[in-house]
Amino acid sequence: MLIVSKRGNPLTLKTQNLMQEKLNRRDFLFKAAMVGAVAPALAGTLAACGGGGDTAAAGCNDTTGLAPADITMRQTLKYVDATTDPAKACDGCQLYIAATGGAACGKCSVVKGPIAPKGYCTSWVKKA
Repeated sequence: MLIVSKRGNPLTLKTQNLMQEKLNRRDFLFKAAMVGAVAPALAGTLAACGGGGDTAAAGCNDTTGLAPADITMRQTLKYVDATTDPAKACDGCQLYIAATGGAACGKCSVVKGPIAPKGYCTSWVKKA
């Protein structure tokens, strides 16, 4: 049997098969579950690409361009962008180098990469 489109053109065999194929319950539930599993990951990816939030803190957590050893050092010293103890923030640390030129992130003598002024790591030393 030859199936033709509304314009009278014959359809390819693949298109004919797709039109005649019916979706059973199992396939429908499987495809719905796949969409449900992918949707949160996609939403998280889109949010990470600029979906609001504090851009200064997000930028200070960027480790692209750092050597693996420097990333390991950040993790070993338990660096975080937001301290749980306001008295021990990076901007009150002797090792912290303040940001210049209007930049949101500063630097550190020990931890490589961008450092949030209100961040913290275990090498914190009170400014003299």
